[in-house]
Amino acid sequence: MKNQDFFETPAWVTRAILPHLPLCNSVLDPCAGKGAILKVVSERIGVDLCDGIEIDPELAEQAMRYGGVTTGDALKEDWMTGLVVMNPPFSKALPFVERALEQTRSRGGTVAALLRLGMMASQARAPFWKANPADVLVLPKRPSFTGKGTDATEYAWFVWGPGRGGRWQVLELEGGR
Repeated sequence: MKNQDFFETPAWVTRAILPHLPLCNSVLDPCAGKGAILKVVSERIGVDLCDGIEIDPELAEQAMRYGGVTTGDALKEDWMTGLVVMNPPFSKALPFVERALEQTRSRGGTVAALLRLGMMASQARAPFWKANPADVLVLPKRPSFTGKGTDATEYAWFVWGPGRGGRWQVLELEGGR
């Protein structure tokens, strides 16, 4: 059965956030999919510093080209990393963000999550945003996750970590695209 909540992150989307992150000695994508984010990150820092977790064994096998990817449920496992970069499944976005914050805060780590801007507009999530303000780095154009056009949704990278919270900006794209 095909995962209806799997949408591969376009490379330009990951490239847009990297200049705003501390590329440290370990980067984890806890919802690695086929490794699209890890591929771009590994081009900057090397495959040996990239790790991922993916619940789907077939996708995890594909992602292994770009780092040390294990098959498992990232919402139940412990992580050892200083930087999380992820595009979580929309249906589980908040649990993934909460888990990432839980796993990185004691180490002074950073979490970058690609989310719909609409994630901020919910009374149910308002307590989370009040307790966990993020920097919001808005994508200047809508990404196509399918290669067949864009949806009618705006996206941004939400970034938590030391010295972050409450700022926003529109990202610049490499080469203006």
